[in-house]
Amino acid sequence: MADNIIQGAEPLYLKGNSTGLLFIHGFTASPFEGRELAFWLHEKAGWTISVPLLPGHGTSPRDLKNVTWLDWYRYIRGEYLAMLEGCQKIFVCGQSMGGTLAMHLASHHHVDGLITLAGVAFLKDWRLILLPLARHILTYHFKSRGPDIRNRELKDSVPTYRKYPVKSVDQLLSLLDHTRIDLMEIIAPALLIHSRKDRTVNFENLNYIYNHISSEKKQKVILEESYHVISIDVEKEIVFEKIFSFISQKL
Repeated sequence: MADNIIQGAEPLYLKGNSTGLLFIHGFTASPFEGRELAFWLHEKAGWTISVPLLPGHGTSPRDLKNVTWLDWYRYIRGEYLAMLEGCQKIFVCGQSMGGTLAMHLASHHHVDGLITLAGVAFLKDWRLILLPLARHILTYHFKSRGPDIRNRELKDSVPTYRKYPVKSVDQLLSLLDHTRIDLMEIIAPALLIHSRKDRTVNFENLNYIYNHISSEKKQKVILEESYHVISIDVEKEIVFEKIFSFISQKL
C-alpha cells in the first residue's frame, strides 16, 4: 500500500460476521465515499465491510496515468476472493464507476446481491467528442466544479483528485464498453439507486441498467435532492437504510 495516501482516502476493512459487503468507490475518488456507510452498517448489523482503494487513486493524479481498467477490476476481484475466505454471503456495492466495477464483478462471479449508487453504463458528455484530440495535447483535465455533491459543507473537504489524466478517460470508457456487453449475465438480486439531480452521470443510466440486467429480483430507488455522490450527500440516510434493508432481506 502506498505511503502517500491523502488523509481521509485510506482503505477500510471492518472484520465482522459471515455477511460481507464490498464497497467500491468512484473514478478519481476514494474510500471516503463508503467510510460512513461502512461504520454504520458494521455497528448496526456486525457485517464484515471492505472498502478498498482502487489502483492509482487516493495519492496523486500522476499515479493514475498508467493504470488500466483491468488493473481496477483485477484488484476488486482480488478483494472479493479474499472476502470469500471468511464470508458465507457477499454483497457488492459501488458508487459511480465503482458501480460499474460492481456490475462487472457480478457478471462474472457469484454475489448474493448487487447495489449500484449512481451506477454508470454509459456517459453523455459532449466533451467526449474532443477526446481523440485532447489526449494528444493535454495531459490532465482539471475539474471545474469539484465533486458533484449538494452538501456544500462537505464538498470542499472530500479527498478526491481535482484533476485527472486525460488518458484515464479512455480506460473508463473501455470499462463501460465491456460492462455493457455483460449486463445480461447479471442474475443477482439488485438494488439500483440514483438521483434525478445527478449532474455527472445521466439519470437515464438507472433505467438502462434495470432493463438490461437479468436479475429476477431488482429494485429501483429514486432520490430527489442529492447530486451525484449519493453515498455521502444530503440523502445518505435514505441510501443507508435502503442498503441495510436490501441486504437484511437476503439473509
